[in-house]
Formats: sequence, C-alpha cells, structure tokens
Amino acid sequence: MGGVARRATALAVYRRSGKDTAVLVLETGNDMKQSDNLDDPANKWMAQALELLNINIVNTTIADLRRLTRLSELDQLPKEMHSLYLSSIVEPGPSPKFSVKPYSIQTLRPSEGNEEVHVGVLAVSPPGREELRGARLLSPEEAIERYLPEVDAKSDIVILLARMNGDQLVRLARMYPGINIIINGSSTSEGKEYPKVGDTVIVEASKEGESLGTLEVEWDAEGHITKSVNQLIPLPPMITDSPQLAAVVEQAHAEQARLAEEEAKKSPPLTIPSTFAGSKECKICHEKAFQVWEKSKHAHAIDALIATHDQYNEVCIPCHVTGFGVNRGYADLVRTAGLANVQCEACHGMSVKHVKSPQTEKPGLGLKVKQRSCTRCHVPEQSPSFNFETYWAKIKH
Repeated sequence: MGGVARRATALAVYRRSGKDTAVLVLETGNDMKQSDNLDDPANKWMAQALELLNINIVNTTIADLRRLTRLSELDQLPKEMHSLYLSSIVEPGPSPKFSVKPYSIQTLRPSEGNEEVHVGVLAVSPPGREELRGARLLSPEEAIERYLPEVDAKSDIVILLARMNGDQLVRLARMYPGINIIINGSSTSEGKEYPKVGDTVIVEASKEGESLGTLEVEWDAEGHITKSVNQLIPLPPMITDSPQLAAVVEQAHAEQARLAEEEAKKSPPLTIPSTFAGSKECKICHEKAFQVWEKSKHAHAIDALIATHDQYNEVCIPCHVTGFGVNRGYADLVRTAGLANVQCEACHGMSVKHVKSPQTEKPGLGLKVKQRSCTRCHVPEQSPSFNFETYWAKIKH
C-alpha cells in the first residue's frame, strides 16, 4: 500500500523533532515477501527500500535470509548496503552468500558535549518451517546464552529484537535480566506494550507497517532504565509519501504487474461459466439503478489499481472487482475482464439464476444492501472519512 513511503516521511519528521536525541532505527524482520518463489522481484525492491529508510539494524529471520541469499546470488542487492542484518541464531561457519552478524554494538552520541553511549543489539526468531542449507541454527536460548555476556560487557544497554509470542517474550525477560529492552515483531499485532518484567521493557511493533513505533528511553550509570515512553505514530494515507521511496514503490509495483500479466496470459482459459452475470445484464431490467452505478466511482474502481500498477495485487483486488476469491468469480484482467470494477453483484451477490428467472430467483445477497457490504472495503485505513449515510446518498438507487 506504499506504507514504506509514508514511513520515510514520518521518520524524517521524527528525526528533526529530536535534534538532541540519539536515534537508532530498528526493523523487527520478516520484510521480504513470504511467497514460495524465492525469485519474487518484490524482495529486491524491499531490500532497496530498507537502505533508503536508513535502517540501522534489521532482525533477519531465516525466511528473509533465504531470500536475501537468493538476491545475492542473482546480484540484485544494492551495491552499497549500510543497514546491518543480524541473526543471533545462525551458527557462525561456512556462511551463505549473504552473511549476517550475530550481534552489534552501536555507538551513539546523544548531543554535543555528552559522552557517547554503546547500545548492544541481539536478534532472535524461531526458525519455523524454513531451513537454511549449510547452516546450523541455534535456539533463541542458546543464542542469547552464547552472546549476551559479551554484548552486556561492551554495552551501556542491551536490546533484543525478536519475533515471538507474548509468553515467550516474558520467559526470555525472566531468564535473561541482562536484556534491558525487547522489541518484538508480529504479523498480527496492533502494537502494544507488555508489563515490565523486572527491569526489562517489552514493546511490540504493529503489523504490516501500519504505524511507526517509537520507544524513548533514559537509563542510569548501572544500565537500569529510569524512564521509557512507547508510542505508535499511525501511517494513514494522508501522510505525504517520500518522493524517493514512492519512486521505489512505483517501480516495484510496475514490475510485479508486468510479471503477473505475463503469468495470466499463460494461464489456461476458463471454460466453466461464471456464477456472476455482470452489470450489463442487470441494466436490462434495472436501467435507472444502472445509470446511477455507471456514474459512480464503483464503475471505474479497477482504474485506481491500474494507476498504481496494483491490478494484480491480491491484497487490493477484492475491493476493486466483482467476485474475486469466489468460485467462478473474477480471476484476473486477462481472463475475466468483464468482472472488473465494483459491479452490482459485488453488493447484491451472484445473480446468474436471477437473470434467467427474475420472478422466482433473487440475487444471492438480496436487493437491499446492508451497511456491512460497504464496510468490508471502506475500512478506516483506506477510507478514513467513510460515513455510511453520506456515501450511500451518492450511490442510492
């Protein structure tokens, strides 16, 4: 959705607002596209975006490391990479083509006249079902026990980047009090802060880049945190995109669309008739309603995706076509172009039977549209100003 371009803007504003604060930008991981195709071009653009965001450290999951290794083999990574990729669970040894560090000591200077501080960072995540050929993987506990003493001795404060559930985070905090902060990533979280475990602060990022998390901390000479403020900066569409990152997003989406269209053209034709009739059939009996629809944005919904090269993006498609993901509904722009846009049946339900026998068969979801039909797509993230009564007045028919 271009959130990476909005994040760049929010980061720039945050950095300017705290001139006298040392800022360390951390990424909780699983950034690459988790598809079966390791050659998915989305990954090379994501690696480039992380560089342009000036991320200091990336928690590298095994899933991401496999994809980064493949990018390295294809020579598709940025020529100069400043972001440091960490994984404490990868056993040092004959490394894959893309190597990771087990930990990092970051040296920061908060402001002129202040002494520099040393922040140690470890990164763990369960291997899951992904395997890394030629490498032995440690458990998170093995990794922490191996590296924490060394990191703690060299650092004023220690941060653990993780991707775990809440119980696991609390258990690690209890087992290893030398960890001052745990920052967790999750594919489902809205962003939260856990109760402190001893002196350990535990916070969680929100899913899918919906917001930028900021954790501001102060600590004493012994390394005990004396103050912490955790906040989430929402990244709604009204935040201006960074032009530089927006250009990367544009290129990424264009390449994805081109490849997806090539795949659609290779796909076998659909031979089984659709259960959706299409709005042209509705016009025969419902001409006034059809005219209202034809003048609405619903009738041109696919154009918004074409403009951003998202017409094959399965995250976006459901709200811009009719019957995507439904048996014999919209498949793609090549084979089912007649079901593009939000047509009558997107709200009233499949209507082939109704077209054949209008007196006895009703549309699948009925003639009356319920508010929930609208709020499936008009969610706050994409339609922050949506109001059912106001919007319904525009398309009432």
